[in-house]
Amino acid sequence: MAVPTAWASDSDKAAYRVPPDLFASDPRGPHPIGTFEELWVNDRIDDPSTSNAGDARKLMVQVWYPAAVLENPRKAPYAISPQLYADDHWVHKLAHVRTQSILDASLATGNNRYPVLIYNHGGTHTHFSGTFQTEFLASHGYIVVSIGHSGANEIRRFPDGTSYSNDGQKWRGEVTDGGKLSRREQLEIMLASSDVSLYVQDISFVLDRLTQLDKSPKSRLFSRLDLERVGSLGWSLGGFTSLQATRDEPRVKAAANLDGWPHGLLGPRGVVTLGSERPVLLMFGGEGPVPQARGKNIEADAARIEMSSAAALHYWTMLDRTSADWFHITMDRTDHGSFADTSLFKAHDARMLHPRAAHAMINGYVLEFFDRYVKGAIHESPLLTGKVSYPDAAVLRRLQPK
Repeated sequence: MAVPTAWASDSDKAAYRVPPDLFASDPRGPHPIGTFEELWVNDRIDDPSTSNAGDARKLMVQVWYPAAVLENPRKAPYAISPQLYADDHWVHKLAHVRTQSILDASLATGNNRYPVLIYNHGGTHTHFSGTFQTEFLASHGYIVVSIGHSGANEIRRFPDGTSYSNDGQKWRGEVTDGGKLSRREQLEIMLASSDVSLYVQDISFVLDRLTQLDKSPKSRLFSRLDLERVGSLGWSLGGFTSLQATRDEPRVKAAANLDGWPHGLLGPRGVVTLGSERPVLLMFGGEGPVPQARGKNIEADAARIEMSSAAALHYWTMLDRTSADWFHITMDRTDHGSFADTSLFKAHDARMLHPRAAHAMINGYVLEFFDRYVKGAIHESPLLTGKVSYPDAAVLRRLQPK
């Protein structure tokens, strides 16, 4: 289980020029992809992530979907609204990058209703930081809705002209007397006192909004959403938010956690404490090569290993208490950034699995998982069953008797 780390230093980003066609060669499914981005406002709550009383909770939401074919499609930029972030935010350095999605395209013709997947980003990252995956899943017949969880994505302003500051509730737990505690004790307090309930509440709000849009003739999603078939997935913070949603949001039928620690899941209502009643897929990065900076600080290395081991044990407790099918996958030669777009934004370290190879593996497992547990596909799942395997991936599974 990889310890979350920064995706690239400023020197890494300055030295590597990200190509404009970064996503052009990524494998996709049979459907062309459309996308749009909107501001959705939950005026039923006073947003606890900001100290301003009476602030409705505002979320940037991006949707990917099977699209109608266009002759001269306008490919969407990687960041549709970079102006919503601070002037020195890294998204501005990627203004030239285009994706495979067609901006504001019509949905594919026909009367098909598509199953829905909710994507949740990593802490401090953007709602489009898993574009390698959201585009892939949409091209295979899903409507993928990514939630920009305000307070966890460094957004500074919204399209309606209002500003935002995360000066209220924080999701990460704090250790006030860390000097008196061991690293293991500090980690346990941090994991137990973290709180992702606001982000699970965002998922519920978005599903409510999708229900309204599916019924509205004025919506581009009118009568095209299959809200009986819903899954949730995410990277890091978004991964363990998805796991908790299997306890707190009954419309979520299955969840995939991509290299996320069990923050906030250890309380009396936490999914680690209770286990999940829905199928779950857990994917983690294996130990990659030891960076040159490591080895010079043995104490820091020991802390990293101890914290990683402690967090992993909590997930095994969760899986033991889970009453539905589960899959636990470890991918060698990958790290935390391998599960998002961030690994594409720096020069490849030849000692690590190439990011495109890692992404192909991740997408393969995740697609089989949701096809099986959200779409209800009856065809065999060769990767999940182990009939097809990758040399860099180890798959453990427990299937409930039918």
